[in-house]
Amino acid sequence: MSTRESEENPLLQGNFGPWRMEGDAPDLEVEGEVPRELAGTYYRNGPNPAFEPAGRYHWFDGDGMIHAIRLEDGRARYRNRWVLSEGLKEERAAGQALYPGLLEIKPSEAPRFKVTANTNIVAHAGKLLALVESSLPTELRRCTLETIGLYDFAGSLAGPMTAHPKIDPRSGEMLFFGYSPFPPYLQYYVADRSGALIHAEPIDVAWPSMMHDFAVTEHHAIFLLCPIVFDFENAAKGGSIFSWQPERGTRIGVMPRRGTSADVAWFDTDPCYVFHPMNAYEKGNEIVLDVLRYEQLLFMSPKAAREPDWRDKQVARLHRWRIDLEGGTLRSEPLDDHEGEFPRVDERRLGREHRFGYFAAIGPEGNPTSRPEFTAIGKIDLARGTTEIRAHGEGNGCGEPIFIPRRADAAEDDGWVVYLAYDRERNASDFLILDARELRGEPVARVRLPHRVPYGFHGNWVGGV
Repeated sequence: MSTRESEENPLLQGNFGPWRMEGDAPDLEVEGEVPRELAGTYYRNGPNPAFEPAGRYHWFDGDGMIHAIRLEDGRARYRNRWVLSEGLKEERAAGQALYPGLLEIKPSEAPRFKVTANTNIVAHAGKLLALVESSLPTELRRCTLETIGLYDFAGSLAGPMTAHPKIDPRSGEMLFFGYSPFPPYLQYYVADRSGALIHAEPIDVAWPSMMHDFAVTEHHAIFLLCPIVFDFENAAKGGSIFSWQPERGTRIGVMPRRGTSADVAWFDTDPCYVFHPMNAYEKGNEIVLDVLRYEQLLFMSPKAAREPDWRDKQVARLHRWRIDLEGGTLRSEPLDDHEGEFPRVDERRLGREHRFGYFAAIGPEGNPTSRPEFTAIGKIDLARGTTEIRAHGEGNGCGEPIFIPRRADAAEDDGWVVYLAYDRERNASDFLILDARELRGEPVARVRLPHRVPYGFHGNWVGGV
């Protein structure tokens, strides 16, 4: 990629720009006090190009880099490492980028995909897995973050795995899927608490969609078939490989967690896109599904910003669908007007009824750009119908907020909200620990990191050693 592209691409500037040094900081500066009950590691994944990109760069293209903040005995330490894929090893040997990004896919050529593993990081059955939805997981060593290699569930997984598996808090099962632009478009899986793959099922869907995430309830898996369609014909004409086709509408598929494709009940609703559900649960004969919903998503399309109302449509807001399994109907209602992304709930409530949710939000200063920069975090109380916003100010971007309960039996919002926040003034990042019940109060602790952490995607808290 030319220096000009690097200077002009907003996703390579400011705190979107890469941080290319690995390092360790064994004793971080702390303002306030890290609660002694917090013993574990916060892992965060995100895209971070190791070399100047070989062509036009999209945020989703960067190499995975893991940032780990370990809390123990009131102290904090930090480590960051690349996810060392075979592709990155190849590029290191060459001293330059070798793989094209999403904006450079040409249908006339066999694409070369690098396993970036840059989207999420989860722990299950003793494995620490870095995830990207286009490939197998990459296993890492939990303490050192050393890359072990691709993980295929003892040979049972042959295709890609979503970056958003769901781990049932009671059974310990991990439910996930993989999607593809080629048949079968969708595959569904269940791994038991030991990590053994015990259920695999191809799901018949009407079109090949970019299906980033899904939802589960106590007894069901829920698939979101949105009208972003793989379109090689459009790509051959110089457009995006992802085509927004609103005439298809959106279809929501509900299937028993041990079901087959024939068991999926499909419900139609207005065209929209959902990157991330917040949670879903069963209430009587209904399934309640809360999501961050985009009215449209002109994904990777240069014409997006030319539409007069593109900005209002191209943002996500909290939305609820109520699915009547007996009556075969779906009701749709907005939950909140704030713009946001990266919704989370107390993981103990995954698949069960929740009262509170957390999300990264656009601050009161707004965001007229197309960059996904969130300068606030939000907490919604669905019982009261209220939303609380903690704003950090223009240019001070916030990451995905994660809730950690004070104890295993604590009330749903009795604990802490943790996240990474960029401090533009000192050009570095902080790890914030907030009292979940006092979101706008003084932080319980502000852990000062030695450098900035580029804006990224998802992470998780892993308690214990």
